[in-house]
Order: sequence, then structure tokens, then C-alpha cells
Amino acid sequence: MTARRSVARRLATTGAGVVGILAVGAVAAFGGVLTDRVPEPEVADPVEHVTVAPAQDVLVCPGPARLTDPEAVGDAQFGPAPVGTTSVLRAAVAGDATSVLTPLDGSEGVELDAGADTAGPAATTVEDPTVGSVLAVRPGDGDAPRPAAAVGSVTTAGDLRGLAAASCGRPGVSHWLVGGSTEVGSSAQLVLQNPGLTPATVQVSVWGQGGEAVLAGGGQQLVGPGEEVVTLVEAAAPEQRRLVVHVEASGGLVSAYLQHTTLDGLVPLGVEYVVPGTQPTHDVALTGFASVGEAVDDPHAPQVRVLAPGPDPGTARVVVHGADGVVPLRGAEEVALTPGVVTDVSLGGLPEGRYTVAVHADVPVVAGGSVDRRGEPDPDLLHDERQYDRAWIAAVPLAEPDAAGSTPAGQVALVPGTSSSLSLAAVPVKDGASDPPAGELELAVRGYAADGSLLGEETVAVPAGTTTTLDAGSLRPEGSDDPPATVTVDVVRGAEGVVPLWSVLASAGPPSGDKGDRTPSLLSVLLPVADGSAPREVAVRASGTAGLGP
Repeated sequence: MTARRSVARRLATTGAGVVGILAVGAVAAFGGVLTDRVPEPEVADPVEHVTVAPAQDVLVCPGPARLTDPEAVGDAQFGPAPVGTTSVLRAAVAGDATSVLTPLDGSEGVELDAGADTAGPAATTVEDPTVGSVLAVRPGDGDAPRPAAAVGSVTTAGDLRGLAAASCGRPGVSHWLVGGSTEVGSSAQLVLQNPGLTPATVQVSVWGQGGEAVLAGGGQQLVGPGEEVVTLVEAAAPEQRRLVVHVEASGGLVSAYLQHTTLDGLVPLGVEYVVPGTQPTHDVALTGFASVGEAVDDPHAPQVRVLAPGPDPGTARVVVHGADGVVPLRGAEEVALTPGVVTDVSLGGLPEGRYTVAVHADVPVVAGGSVDRRGEPDPDLLHDERQYDRAWIAAVPLAEPDAAGSTPAGQVALVPGTSSSLSLAAVPVKDGASDPPAGELELAVRGYAADGSLLGEETVAVPAGTTTTLDAGSLRPEGSDDPPATVTVDVVRGAEGVVPLWSVLASAGPPSGDKGDRTPSLLSVLLPVADGSAPREVAVRASGTAGLGP
């Protein structure tokens, strides 16, 4: 058998060689003919550059602040709403765009002037909106539009005492809300808004001080087009002293926010919106913290809230950037992170001033922050029990900045009836503990009137690793009493490895009553809105195949 196989193998090999020789001879004999018969390669169609218009940009605004139980009745002197709530919305758009501001339900709206004849955004104000609103911006053929919108609600007494304000944000499929609580005395209303034309199914997840909470009913909600769904988080996840909520949508894009209200017995401790921050990442930052020199153990000292939602434990380093650089946070620089457990870090012990906080972690995290402001004594109590207001701050990611050059850093529509100051920070992307950053950012800050005309401009140099404060009132002409309606910030000169961050601290209401203190006792922090998209060119070439490339 072995001999037969060997013979067969030799015959096969020899046959293959003969066939190969014959094939080569055939090509040699008829090569010219065969070559003539091979079709020449087709010449590809020329590439054409086509301008593609961006899709419509949408900003969704929170509704006015509302009581948890609007049906509550009783003596007006001790009732939950002894005074009314004043709400206002301001929207502005600069650039080549067509913009319409409508209520969330799609009812008749108002068209905005994009400020085509001026340098900046022209603003429109809506008094006492009753529901959430949608600013739809259709870009034109020119530069990217610069939209901004914000809503604010002011209540000077009762359970809703406080300034609840926020910039309007873009809808999405995933939102992380870091802030609030559901312990006794606190209420967290989750508001889901659907500005689209199709229903959206929303999955809600909640984390607290003990890990992820098990929600009654599975935490799923259906939000119809043009609808707003309000639920009480405390009904599904009670007694959560520290709260983080994740909203995931399918079938459509949604907006989400929390309205957090806190009472200490009968004493109001503030109302505020908790708006979405960045998705889980290793490096985040929060700007807008204001300290009055609170003690380390003061429950009203500023705080940073951190959650590692993944399965792995980790460590986070908290770096505080003040006016003169990094400020030591004794005993709290390194924070151990347990997976799924929400952790609060007190910023008590800081000197009086304005701060930006960076969180650098070895696992993906989400973060938020809070600032309290002392108010006047509660008039309904005999003893000196102080009222407070609280502002929640959303985190933004720390990513390598774009190349140096003049680039927009966003804009904020200032809430009418409030005074505003800006926190301007130059935050290193990396920790920088062993290698402090160098250089500085140069920022152009401009204030615009409601008609879009430029009121004033100031160039601010911010050294790397520091936080600078600028009063928005300084951007108006000397002798003018009209504050800007909109503020924009542009990076004139960048620095390697340093990110420009800024926010607006809005204030309203009466002062605390302390001797020499004239600061309004109600506060809120607004983050800037990023620019929209501009038309861009793409290369296009015709193809005879569908979906298979040229």
C-alpha cells in the first residue's frame, strides 16, 4: 500500500508540472491575444466636495420650580407656599440660524432673532413659563450658531425658598444626575422630558450610600412625544442620604433633571436643579465652588460627590484650584472608592474664595458638587434658626484641549433679576502633583445686551492651575445700570495640557441680615452651553456598486 501511494504521489506531481508547463507555453504563444482581451481598468469618477448642512440643534429647558405636594393646604403663614414663585426664561442665539422657542408640548412658540445685524446673541425673555421649553436652532450657511438659554425660579419664603436655575441642555440617550437626597426632609423630583416625535422608553437607576438601590417596578418609564413625566425618587428609593441617578433612553432622545428640595423641620434649606454632568470617565472637573471659610465639620461647607459605577474599586485624588494655585485639602486628597457606593468629600477648611475642583481617578467616575449660602433667620421660629439655599454643580470631562488659537468656550444666558459673577479656571488635564503645570490661558469675556449689541469686553489671563473671578456687571458701559443678557467666553491663547472651564454664579433675594453682609442669600450655578455645528464639506465620488465602496 505504501509503494502504491508513493507512485501515485509522483504521478500527480509530475502531471501537475506538465500542466504547468503547458499553461506557461499557452500564455507565451497567445499572450499578446490574451493581453488584448483583458479589459483596461476603469477610471474612477472625480471626487466632488459637497457641503452638508448640520441637523437641527435642540436645547431643552427645565420647567419652573414646583412643590412636591401642590395640593397641600393650611394656614398660609405656615403653609408650604406663603409667597409665590417668580419664574423667567431667557434664550439667545448668535450667528446664521433660524431659531424657534416653543413650549415642550409643541404649542405655538416665538421665533428668535439670531442677531444677524449685531456681533452677539439677541435674547428673548419669557415671563412665568408653566412647563419646560424647547429652543430649536436650524443652522444656516455661515458660522456655527451660538445658542444659549437658561431658566430660573425665585421663591423668597416657604418650602420652595431658594433660587433654582440652570442652563438648558441638549437631549440624549444617557444622563448622569449627581446630587440630591431622599432622606427625611428632602425631596428629589425626577423630571423626564421628550422633545422628539416618537415615544421613548426610559430606564432609571439609583445609587446611594449603600450601593445601587432596588427600585419598585423596575424603574422603567414611558415618555411620550412632547410629554414631561415627573416622579418622586423617594417613593422608589427612600432614605438615600447621598443620591446619584442614571437615566437611559431608547426609542428617542430625552432630557432629565432633578428638582431637589430640603427642609430641616420647618426651616427651608434650599431648592435647586440637579442637571446632567459628564459620562463616567477618569478625569473630571467642577467649577463654581464658593467658600466663606467654613470649618471642616460644618455641614454647610461645600462638598464634592463621587461615584464609581463600575464593578472595580479604585482611588480618586481631589485637587482644589484656588486663586493662587492648588490648595491643600488636608486628609481628603485621596478618596477610596467602593464600587456602586456614593461618597461625599467635604471642602470645609478652605479659605474664603472661589474654587475649581478636579477629580482624578484610576477607575471611571461621575461627580457633582454642592454649595450652601446662609440666609436670614426663619421668621416663623422664635429661636435664631438660619435658612440656607443650595446650588448643585455638574461635572465636565477633562480632555486634551484643541490646538492653540481663538476657539469658543461657550455662552450663558443670564437669568433676569439676578446678579452674576463668573468663575474662570485653567485646569490641568492630568493630576500634576509632581509636575505642576506652566503657562496661562488668555480668555476674551464679552457681555451682550438683549438686542445682541456688545456692552463690554475684558481679556482675562488665567494662570494654569488657578481660578479667577469676574463680575458680569463689569462688562457693561460705565454709568449703565443694565446688566448683560448674555455672556460669551473665547480662548484667545491656550496652554498645553490645560483646559479652560467656567461657570456663572447667579444670586438673588435679600441678604443674610448679618452685619456688613450685603450678598444676596439665594444662589445657583449655571454652566455654559457649547456652540452648535456648522456646515462642512465632505468628499463624494460616484460608484457603480451600492454599499460596497468605489
